[in-house]
Amino acid sequence: MSTPPLPLRWHRRATPLDAAAVAASGTVVAGLRTDTLLRVAAGARLRACAGRDQSWLVVLGDQVDLPWADGAVYLGWDGGVLVPTLAEPSPCADLLREPLRRHSDPQAGLIALLPGLVLAGPLPREPLDPARLGST
Repeated sequence: MSTPPLPLRWHRRATPLDAAAVAASGTVVAGLRTDTLLRVAAGARLRACAGRDQSWLVVLGDQVDLPWADGAVYLGWDGGVLVPTLAEPSPCADLLREPLRRHSDPQAGLIALLPGLVLAGPLPREPLDPARLGST
């Protein structure tokens, strides 16, 4: 987890992105983890990436399967970067992708950009194993 390397402005998006993920940081992580486990137990095929220190969690999946937690942010793909579905960064995500990757983790396959926060980690490919969510 880090702060963006460039000054960013955020604008309300004219057309919301389709939700492809949901992100939480700090105290919101526990609620998102709980609902993620409930959804997986109900048959949802979700994938997850978490910070090494468990201070953030990003859950990816089909929009209808995504978990919910009070304070979590729904994200959609924009230029290879996950951004809030209702907000658009300026400069645009296409221009930010590589600088964000270099700044946070050059090996990261997943970059999520939120106001004041960059989350980066491996892009999860396999369905979430509930037993490993705590160490994801």
